[in-house]
Amino acid sequence: MQEALVVEDVAESGRWLRCLLEEAFPGIKVSVCRNCRSSVEYLSANHPDLALVDINLPDGNGLHLIPHILQTSPQASVIVTTILDDQEHILTALQAGAHGYLLKDLSEQQFIRKLRGILKGDPPLSPKVARKVLQYFNGNGASATNKDMTASPTATEVEGLSEREREVFVLIAKGLSRKEVAELLHLSDNTIATHVRNVYRKLNISSRAEAALEACRLGLISTEF
Repeated sequence: MQEALVVEDVAESGRWLRCLLEEAFPGIKVSVCRNCRSSVEYLSANHPDLALVDINLPDGNGLHLIPHILQTSPQASVIVTTILDDQEHILTALQAGAHGYLLKDLSEQQFIRKLRGILKGDPPLSPKVARKVLQYFNGNGASATNKDMTASPTATEVEGLSEREREVFVLIAKGLSRKEVAELLHLSDNTIATHVRNVYRKLNISSRAEAALEACRLGLISTEF
């Protein structure tokens, strides 16, 4: 990680997140923006590797920044950092393309550990968040957003994956990086990238975090995060 953007309107919280990032990734350059407008201006000239985004900002909803961040910085890992732990905000964030969702009530060491896990491909999700998303996919919660929710794939749809695609799906969901999967399966990085794209398309998912949650729902990996 070389550069990070923190979108946070509370100055104290911004300083706290900056300190956590600097401890998690020594030498990282951290920029703090306190609203949507300044964030968009920053992104017009910078391409961060990581973005921590709060939801309630003075001039709008931070979740609306996620597609813009990913459009201008496709390589960025976008993590929502908030105190809001309801299903509506969690699912809306993941649908918008967020790679993770961390609650600010985590201890500093837990927060740092989750951030460092990004380098290994681990989905940075607070345990409480993971449980709520799993409850949704297991049908224990009502529809949590006013957006149209695409149904999760059934077992039959998962059977539509090739044997190799299923294998790659499970390894990616467990947190292995694409490079690690390639080395483990003795395949090229390009081949693994193709399998990952096919899996995402067939399962109608778009991020590593969603892959992990879907694999948990299907019982392919543990529900512990």
